Amino acid sequence: MSLTRPDKEYAPAPGLAQRWASRYVQRYLRRHPALDSPDPHALKRARRWIIAWAALAGLISGTLIGSAEWWMREFATGHWENMNLREQLPYWAGYLAVAGVVTALEIGFLYWNALRGVANITRLAGLRYGQTETLEPDIQLTVHGVSRSALEYPSPGSLIYGVDPHAYLHGWKLTLKALLYRLKISLSSFLLRLLLRRLLGRLTLRGFLPVLTGPLYAVWNAWIAARIIQEAYLQARGPALVKHLMETLTNSDEHTRRLVVQGVGELIMRNQHPHPNLVLLLARLLNSLPDKPQAIDVDWPAALQDYAQLTGESRKGLLNALTQATLLSGTYKGSRKRFLTEVFATCQTPLRSDEVKAQQQRLFSGQVP
Repeated sequence: MSLTRPDKEYAPAPGLAQRWASRYVQRYLRRHPALDSPDPHALKRARRWIIAWAALAGLISGTLIGSAEWWMREFATGHWENMNLREQLPYWAGYLAVAGVVTALEIGFLYWNALRGVANITRLAGLRYGQTETLEPDIQLTVHGVSRSALEYPSPGSLIYGVDPHAYLHGWKLTLKALLYRLKISLSSFLLRLLLRRLLGRLTLRGFLPVLTGPLYAVWNAWIAARIIQEAYLQARGPALVKHLMETLTNSDEHTRRLVVQGVGELIMRNQHPHPNLVLLLARLLNSLPDKPQAIDVDWPAALQDYAQLTGESRKGLLNALTQATLLSGTYKGSRKRFLTEVFATCQTPLRSDEVKAQQQRLFSGQVP
């Protein structure tokens, strides 16, 4: 455990796929020079192309799979409704073989599109890296993060400087979350098909199946690609924004920084995910303390009591730091919004959601929030 190697803390033992993906991103960055600042126009153009390619892959895949089922029912046999399950099995086997090949090709293309996309977005977001020398630990952490995003890997369950990201997610909930994560595409497709059958009726759906399945897959792939791109951009902005945040805490006292540490630790547990930006921020905060602790024990009730006693600049500095930390870990909603609401309420300070959203908008437009 090292405060100077947050990349090792975040990914102590990356799997084969993640190592391969990280090498791909690193090779891409080495072939393209770093930018001095984010390029908004290039980012918008790259984002559109990545989403468009993902949607096109889904449209083709969905149309082929839907057409295969439609052809099987309408032309492979003339009396499908009169066939029992055993008689239908050879046809279903052929259909599943076709669907399996099409799906495998689609998934392979989507992974390539996502990896190339996050590498390009990471560069265009203004990540500062060297093309010849070894990447710094901060940059390595970002590379690990965007690689996991491109592969759509779930949250790693390892401790982050003593913080358990799954502290609020135990037993069957953790198992169910992992299962749903892996089945999300199949489940969404199945449920939507079931809904369409209810709404349109079986006879109507047969004729519309190829038309409906293609757009369904296209929309789903586009949504996934958009999420991956947004997450990659946020992670790429992380090192610069964490540096800026630490500069704002330069004149704060040790007690305030320890309270920010508690807030960041709690935020990781609330998110149920060790966001690379929060891992880097936590490492920098711990390294700024006199005793440089290698791990922390989050005591949220005690931290809230200390928050309530802060006044003046200490309170203002804490609220500003935790607001920026919240935005560094994702969009202002859900658990992050509830976290920030609780902090501001404890400090007896009105939370201006419009100002927080404005900060978030500046962050995603390439400005410092």
